[in-house]
Amino acid sequence: PYTTLFRSAAEKPANSGGAAMDLLDLDGGGGGNGNGAAPAAAPSPPAPSAGDDLMLLDMGDASPPSPSPAAAPPPAQPLLAPLQVTTAQVGSMWGSLAAEQKVSMQTSCASCQDLMTRLEGGLNVHPVEIIGMEGIAAGQVAPAGAPCFLHGKLAPPRIDILVRTQDPGVAQRVAELCQRALA
Repeated sequence: PYTTLFRSAAEKPANSGGAAMDLLDLDGGGGGNGNGAAPAAAPSPPAPSAGDDLMLLDMGDASPPSPSPAAAPPPAQPLLAPLQVTTAQVGSMWGSLAAEQKVSMQTSCASCQDLMTRLEGGLNVHPVEIIGMEGIAAGQVAPAGAPCFLHGKLAPPRIDILVRTQDPGVAQRVAELCQRALA
């Protein structure tokens, strides 16, 4: 029943008693109800081959449609940008940052160097200093430039991260990024 809608005029079976309705007016009959004037002679489409997909609207091209180049969304801007500061500068600004978010979790990080590498790559922050099994990293919230500091304390297989910044929403998002980067 549905295949009759997609057959060319040359392929349609002869009308056997009941009027076949051409809903898409593929036979060029003007209205598709079988009562119109004789259809004008139209060029016959090429005969379908085994590879043709009769559901494609362009019956002459059997190649699959190519994906649109604009289909992929543009990459998202990172939340943080690296902030080049010293440990002393972090210490002097730490208390002025009102929002704090703590993360305690299992991690596959085995060393503080690994911790800092993952924070740098996953969160786009600057590694400030490693002291024993603790690490300090600094970022600035893009595009405003407000500071965001991270303090990690590693005791494999666990890690505790403390995020300090001005905005509680940013602190929460950075904590979530830490969980992804350090799992």
